[in-house]
Amino acid sequence: MEDPWGEDSRPAPAAARVERAVLTGLRLAVMPDQAHVYVDGRAMGIARQLGALLPLAPGVHQVSVQLEGHDTWRAEVRVGDRPEPIEVTLTASP
Repeated sequence: MEDPWGEDSRPAPAAARVERAVLTGLRLAVMPDQAHVYVDGRAMGIARQLGALLPLAPGVHQVSVQLEGHDTWRAEVRVGDRPEPIEVTLTASP
């Protein structure tokens, strides 16, 4: 079957601009991993269930990690255009 457009009359494909969504946030490594994570006063979940990246908008965030029987970890964290790695090891309370 012959091409109805003719070889030279086909419209040129439009250049497609592919933009990937850039995910940013926190890459958390928490020990013990059953600790609870809070961001800006909001409960985010248990560390081991949050996955590799906790998505957050760029900016400054108040982060705390809590587990009964352990000292609470708190920090002000600046999230930029790339994920911010955070390592937290909670200390058992006396």
